[in-house]
Amino acid sequence: MSEIIIPLHGLTRSKQEFDFALEESFLDGFGREVIQGVNCAAHFTAQQKGDWIEIHCTVAGEVKVECDRCLEDLFLPVAIDETLTVRFDENPEEVVNEDDNNIILREGTSEMDMSQTLYDLICVSLPLQKVHPEGGCNPETIAHLAKEEEQAASGLNTPFSGLKELLKQKKN
Repeated sequence: MSEIIIPLHGLTRSKQEFDFALEESFLDGFGREVIQGVNCAAHFTAQQKGDWIEIHCTVAGEVKVECDRCLEDLFLPVAIDETLTVRFDENPEEVVNEDDNNIILREGTSEMDMSQTLYDLICVSLPLQKVHPEGGCNPETIAHLAKEEEQAASGLNTPFSGLKELLKQKKN
């Protein structure tokens, strides 16, 4: 897994910029259940703002996921533009954080690995239903699904066919 490290100590009130390429090795630590492939560029602008740090994050590119309809590869665009606030506390685990864009770190933390945050931002940016545009799915799979749908509509060979028979017997 490639780490996306942003140094926190030494940041000044002027903006500092960091660029990272998100490629296949980025996914190694996360598994491939949601995202099977990634080809994105991440850009961070970090700036000290008193006792907290503002990190502006943009991600652009595409990810490879599984189509929910035909299970074939589907490439989806990614366009993220978020501002995160990094605050420090002696006991960050005790701080009630109600804002997803706030990150609470232990005082004295010198660097921040943004890998998990980036992965989460990418996952949240994906649509709930990940499907090819109309006509883009594998035609063999669509034909098989249509056949299964026909059988279900006619009441033949469905997982519930046996239950229907049991209900009829119970009524008698």
